[in-house]
Amino acid sequence: MRPLLFLFFLVALSAFLDTEAARVNDELVADHTSYFDLQDGKILGADALMLALQEAHFVALGELHNRVRLGELTEALLHELKPLGFSYFAVEVGPHSARRLQQLIRSGKPSVSALYKKYSSGLFDLIPIPFFAGESDLAFLAAADTLGFELWGLDQEFYFSYSFLIDEIARLAGHSISREQQRQQRRLVRRLYWLDRRNQMAEVLGRNFERSCRMRSDRELQDFLTSFSSTDNPDIRQILDAFHTTLEIYCLHEQGNAGNTARIQYFKDNFDRQFGYALGANPEPKVFLKMGSFHMGRWRSPLNSHDIGNHVHQLAQSRQQSSVHIYYLNRVLEGRDVTGRPGWEQSMAFVSVGERARWTLIDLRPLRARVLYGTLGGSDYELRTIMNYDFIIIVPEDEFVGRHW
Repeated sequence: MRPLLFLFFLVALSAFLDTEAARVNDELVADHTSYFDLQDGKILGADALMLALQEAHFVALGELHNRVRLGELTEALLHELKPLGFSYFAVEVGPHSARRLQQLIRSGKPSVSALYKKYSSGLFDLIPIPFFAGESDLAFLAAADTLGFELWGLDQEFYFSYSFLIDEIARLAGHSISREQQRQQRRLVRRLYWLDRRNQMAEVLGRNFERSCRMRSDRELQDFLTSFSSTDNPDIRQILDAFHTTLEIYCLHEQGNAGNTARIQYFKDNFDRQFGYALGANPEPKVFLKMGSFHMGRWRSPLNSHDIGNHVHQLAQSRQQSSVHIYYLNRVLEGRDVTGRPGWEQSMAFVSVGERARWTLIDLRPLRARVLYGTLGGSDYELRTIMNYDFIIIVPEDEFVGRHW
């Protein structure tokens, strides 16, 4: 009997023999919970996690975006992973944005802040690059570069990055840019300024402005991009490719089509390309990934997709290696305990073991074994989490990041 069929047979048999299977509950989760600390960039007391990291070639951190503690945890993981041979750090930004962030952080945090100040708007909450807006984000970005990690951008460029990208093309072109291209650049940036604000007002009013679809069919923008198509500058070519893909993905989303499917495929394509380059320098490259928790699971996402986390897990298996998947959760956020709050009901069995002042580690692997053998049941959320992740980290009291500019 084939191994996969045999596994399904065991699951079905176990479920038949144990129709009164236990369900995920606070006490069961507590049995697989321990507590640890972060000190000077070191993770202290998370023994099960550290053992798993030592054996892994891929580590996937499924985040909740824009949390201060997320930056602290990311920085600690970078420090722990570097001595284990990890050299690549994949994040949820566009390929060019990742490259530019790494260039700017080498000149110091003020250089990154200057970019955000130039292209952001406090009134409309516009930023050029997501998930690097806080001081703790700059801290782990600086740590990654100092430790020698190469930053990989796996996502499309951001929804509000278009002015930034147009200026980047002109900057990279340098003295070779023509006067007509400069005029197009200025006109496009001015128009985008008002398009961004009209788009945000439409969102406030509940209307679909289809900003990216408008830009995708904009003759002047396409003429500007096409005018650089013969360049031999690889950075400009990267922006041109990313620009077209970004507009396509967002336009699909604005029209209610399969934008998420195209986005996930772009994650995978970018990862595979970067991993292929890494193989040229190292036969066993080790990669740390930090993206939203929807994307980082080893199994199926909440949208029922095989996302980049599954892609990495499958790659690890094909190479006889292991991947470790970590889920980031809050219990106390902005001074308020989420217990009993709307929207958090499904996660209570996990969140209940979290503490205000301590880092919490839940080892889901023993629970997953029981789910597979049919002796443990639970809600869709609980079972999906157990199947997708090896560990949950519930952080101490947390807050949303403030701006670094």
